[in-house]
Amino acid sequence: MTQPSRFAPDATAAFTRYIAAFNDGDFATACSYYADNIRLTIGNGRVLQGREEIVRFYTGIRRVTRRTITVLDCFASETRLAAELESEFLAVTDVPDFTSGPLRRGDRMYINSFAFYDIDHNHFSRIRAAVFRRVWKRRGDPA
Repeated sequence: MTQPSRFAPDATAAFTRYIAAFNDGDFATACSYYADNIRLTIGNGRVLQGREEIVRFYTGIRRVTRRTITVLDCFASETRLAAELESEFLAVTDVPDFTSGPLRRGDRMYINSFAFYDIDHNHFSRIRAAVFRRVWKRRGDPA
């Protein structure tokens, strides 16, 4: 029996559910959208291969920040989804080696990125992200 597509007829609604799980730290649900051999290229060019490596990376990020992703725009075909995303990172501890630059507890960083998701057999098989804007708001800076 063929599984119904989680992306049809409204891939953007499915993507919204995926992002909600990611924001909640529900990596079991987020990873259910990934093909077994998923390949993720994050905004700084680093490549993560497979669910386990992706979860290990984002679990580490979640230990030191609270990340919230907002979908600014999204469109999809049967085989590809493109999104403009804004991520807010709130440092919950000092993070001198954060991937985008050092953060101190209470600092916020905003990243705007484009991400492209290849959809293959009802799962994301490849994700490519490119950052086009970074904004730091250091603890104590005026709003």
